[in-house]
Amino acid sequence: MVVAAGAAVFVLSAVALEALGGADANSPLPAWADLVPLAWPRAARVAWWTSVAAMAGLFRLALHRLGLPQRPLVVAASVVPFLAFAVGIALGVDWATWH
Repeated sequence: MVVAAGAAVFVLSAVALEALGGADANSPLPAWADLVPLAWPRAARVAWWTSVAAMAGLFRLALHRLGLPQRPLVVAASVVPFLAFAVGIALGVDWATWH
């Protein structure tokens, strides 16, 4: 139960940090600079979002170990978007940023 809760908090926090960072991303001197993943170098962001995908997978695995059935489609739908985001960042595509 602790693993599932920790993984869920990690994933939700990562999404919240990205959204909060994107809210002021175009300001000339953002107050959040270097604190949120949006301001990190590309390689660090790719590693960050890959770890978020891993934590999403760990969350699903923890639920499975708790006896809750996990459908493969639901597992893929909850992990693949984070991996796709990491790949988008690695390739430098426009949709992989909030600004």
